[in-house]
Amino acid sequence: MTAPRASANNSKAQRVPELDGLRGVLAWTVVASHILLTSGWFDPLVPRFAILGDVPESAVDVFMLLSGFAITHLLMLRPPTSQYFLRRACRIVPAYFVALVIGMAVNGLLADNLRQMPPGSVAPVYLQIANISASRAWIDAPLHFLFLHGVFPAAVLPALPYTILGVAWSLSLEAQFYVVAPPMFAACRRWRGAIFVLVFVVAATTLFAGRIIAAFSNAFLPAKAAFFLVGALSYFAVQQRNGNRRDLLLCTLPAIALAAFWWRGTGRFYEALLPPIVWVAVIVAVRFDRLTALRRMLNSRPLQWLGLVSYSTYLFHAPVLYALQAVIWRWIKPESSAVLLAWTAALGVPAVALVSALSWHLVEAPFQQLGRRYSSEKRRAL
Repeated sequence: MTAPRASANNSKAQRVPELDGLRGVLAWTVVASHILLTSGWFDPLVPRFAILGDVPESAVDVFMLLSGFAITHLLMLRPPTSQYFLRRACRIVPAYFVALVIGMAVNGLLADNLRQMPPGSVAPVYLQIANISASRAWIDAPLHFLFLHGVFPAAVLPALPYTILGVAWSLSLEAQFYVVAPPMFAACRRWRGAIFVLVFVVAATTLFAGRIIAAFSNAFLPAKAAFFLVGALSYFAVQQRNGNRRDLLLCTLPAIALAAFWWRGTGRFYEALLPPIVWVAVIVAVRFDRLTALRRMLNSRPLQWLGLVSYSTYLFHAPVLYALQAVIWRWIKPESSAVLLAWTAALGVPAVALVSALSWHLVEAPFQQLGRRYSSEKRRAL
């Protein structure tokens, strides 16, 4: 996805490189948390580990803010057409399908790894999900391939968003947003009052986000629509060039409201706090040319590269970790969580980076190029 850096001359054509670096940070935050999780070092279901459990969720929430920003940029460039959906499909589908197939292949390894975890870890909960994934694959797999695994009530298909490829719950959420964003955007352009209706509806659903998640999951769009909306509003904040207090309020107030409504709706303090803080820091740094150290870090070549391959990192890191831990349990037989963590981190970090690079070069880049070429041909034909 591309995003514009505001410019007096050309606010559309340029990227915001800081957001690419941010993607790299977010993806590896998720990887690090899952290395700890699969090594038995924390349990997100235990209250004393609340902040550790909320950190990976918060990282994904910032991805939602980024998506709201980026899709708004795309829709501002041109009206939504079939090319919009084609380019979205070329961007997310090929790598996702490959990751799903690999996820199904390593599900048995995951179950075996969990059975060897020390007592008191998260193993029982995740083993149950792995068992559901194995026994219900003929139902779950088609829904995952169709991006529908986030729209079913939990009472109908328990744990559906997290079977086969656990991290892919957010892909259904993203797909739901991609579908509803164009008509919502068009409505707001035709009738200015539509934005106020949209804000009211999203605020109301956020106040009941905890109940929505309990009935469905965190992969159901109404539960997390506020993150996409705040990201979309941030796009217009970055476009402003007056440099006054009004622009600063436009950058910060939606995020403050998001934090307040999410905390009220879910009771998750850290998840309510972390995404808005991270997002406001980056947006203010970009918009007002402040926080030089942060911008320098996000613009560094390592983070820019990590951001480039961040989608593959997010998709493939879990299967890579499962496969490596199967080898660790079989050949090294760690006697403690500390040993398991050391080996998982030492082998997992370079392996995830390598697989991410291969996926980018062999899957992501060719299909994105195909989508751009086809879109260009369609525009020339019109």
